Amino acid sequence: MNIKKILTPKQLEVCQKEQYYYQQLGVKKHLLQIALAHHFVQKKEPAIIHNLELMKEYEMVIVAESDDVLKIERKELLGEKRLAELAAKARKSVEQKNIPVREFQQKYTAHLRVDPEAIERKIKQYNAMDFEEDEVIDIFEMLLEYGIQRSSSDIHINAYESFYWLRYRIDGHIHAKFLLNHELAQRFALIIKERCNIDMINVYAPQGGSFSREYQDRSIDFRIEIAPSQYGENIVMRILDKSKNIKTLTSLFPKQHPMSEHVHHFVNQSSGFFLVVGPTGSGKTTTLNAILNQRDRLHEIIYSIEDPIEYKIDFVTQYQINESSGFTFVEGMKSIMRQDPDVIVIGEMRDKESILTGLKAAHSGHMVFSTLHTPNSFMAMERIRDEGGDLFILAYSLSGVIAQRLVPKLCTCKQPSFSEEGKTFFNAASTGFEKTGCIQCNFTGYQGRALLLDMVFIPGDMKVRYQFYLALKNSTVFKAWEHFITFSYFQSAAYLFENGICDHSTLSSELLSLGYVHET
Repeated sequence: MNIKKILTPKQLEVCQKEQYYYQQLGVKKHLLQIALAHHFVQKKEPAIIHNLELMKEYEMVIVAESDDVLKIERKELLGEKRLAELAAKARKSVEQKNIPVREFQQKYTAHLRVDPEAIERKIKQYNAMDFEEDEVIDIFEMLLEYGIQRSSSDIHINAYESFYWLRYRIDGHIHAKFLLNHELAQRFALIIKERCNIDMINVYAPQGGSFSREYQDRSIDFRIEIAPSQYGENIVMRILDKSKNIKTLTSLFPKQHPMSEHVHHFVNQSSGFFLVVGPTGSGKTTTLNAILNQRDRLHEIIYSIEDPIEYKIDFVTQYQINESSGFTFVEGMKSIMRQDPDVIVIGEMRDKESILTGLKAAHSGHMVFSTLHTPNSFMAMERIRDEGGDLFILAYSLSGVIAQRLVPKLCTCKQPSFSEEGKTFFNAASTGFEKTGCIQCNFTGYQGRALLLDMVFIPGDMKVRYQFYLALKNSTVFKAWEHFITFSYFQSAAYLFENGICDHSTLSSELLSLGYVHET
C-alpha cells in the first residue's frame, strides 16, 4: 500500500514531520504507523464473530472469519459430513485446525464466559446463596465482556419493586437479558462507584464518572451515570470503544456519496458555525470527531470544551467542565477566547448561555463546531431562534447543519430483492437488496449501522445570507431554502437503498417515524 497516495498533502506533512522527530530520537517508525495513530487511515481488522450457539454445537473456537471463509480450531477435526453441515449453516467454506486439548480448553472456556446461559446460571446461584466479593466481581466482568463483544453502546441496570433489569442497547435496540435481585445490583453499584472514584455512601443524589478496562489488547472506556429512583439506584454505562468509534470523514462520506464534496468543503472553512444534530445515541460525537480528524491540526490551534470528554484527539486541547471547582462553561469559553484559537469545539449546546456564546465566537472570526438535540436541520435553526440567539449573527455565521440518525445496515450475506416495492417507493433504478442471515450477523441479516442524514449548507454569497436573515426574522426560513445546498432524509434513504446498504423495510419505517410518507 502506497500511503503517500492515500493521505492528503496536509496529513502527509504531519506524518513526515513526526517521522523525522522519531528519527532524531533513534526510533524507526513507518508512515503507515503514524497515520494509523492519528486516525488518518483505518486498519481493516478481520471480522471475528463469536456465534456461541454454533461454537457450543460443534465444540469449536472461531479464530478468523471473512466473507467467504470461516477458520476454526478444535481438539479433534470434524468429519466430512459434520464439516459440510457447518459450512452450509455458515454459508461459507470452513478451514479447520486441531490444537492441543489444554490450549483448546483455555480458548473455549474464555469464549463461553460471555454465554448468556452461563451468566444466567451464575446470577441464579448468587440469588440462592451469598457470594464472596471476588465472585461478584467475576459476574460483573462477565456482564461487561458480554456487552463489549455484542458491540453494545449502553448497559442499563434499572430498579423495580421486586427486581432489577439488566439490559443492553445493541444497534439502537434494547435487549432485556438478565434479572438481578436488589442485593446483587447494589453490590454492582459499589463496584462501579469504587472504579469511578466517586462517593460510595451517597445514594440520594445523581453522580457521574468513568473508568477503563482492557479487553483483547484494546482499551475500553465506560462513562457512568448513577441516579436515585423510586426503588433503588438506576445505573447507565456508556461503552466507548475507541477502536470502533473513531472514524475518518472519508469513511462516513466516501467519494461516491452525493454530498461528500460539500461536506469536505464546508467543514474545512476558516470561520463559521457548524452543527451536528440528532437524538441521543445517533453518533453526533463520532461525526464531530471525524470532522476534527479532517482538519489541519498541526497548523491550527484547536480547543474543545466538553462535559465529559469522550475521546482523546491528538493535537486538540480538550477542556473538561468541572462546575464544583468553578470551571463552568462560561468561564471556560472566556478563557479559550483569550488563547488565540482557530477552531473551537463545544461538546454540546445544552442551554441559552452556550448557544449565545457559541454564536459570538463564530461571529468573531473563529470556526465553531457543536452539537444540538434536534430532529432535523430546520429545527436546529428554530431551536437557536427560540433560545434568543442573535438572528443576524446566525444568518451570517451558520455554515451548515448535519442532522443524523443511525439505521441497521445489511450484512454482507444480503441478496438481491425481487420485490418492486422499494423500487417504486424511492423511484430507484434497481429493486435493492434484502436480508438473509449468516454466522457473521448472528443470523439477523443486519450488522452495524449506517447514517441516515438530513443536511443543509449555506453558501457564503452575501445575497443568500441577507435573504436568510430576512427569512429568520420573519419566521419564513423555508422561503430561503431554495438558495441553500440541501440533502433530505428521503434523499439519504434513497442513496442507502440504491447502494444496497439498507433494505426498504428498515428505511421506510424510519422515514415514517420521522413524519415522511413520500417525497413530494
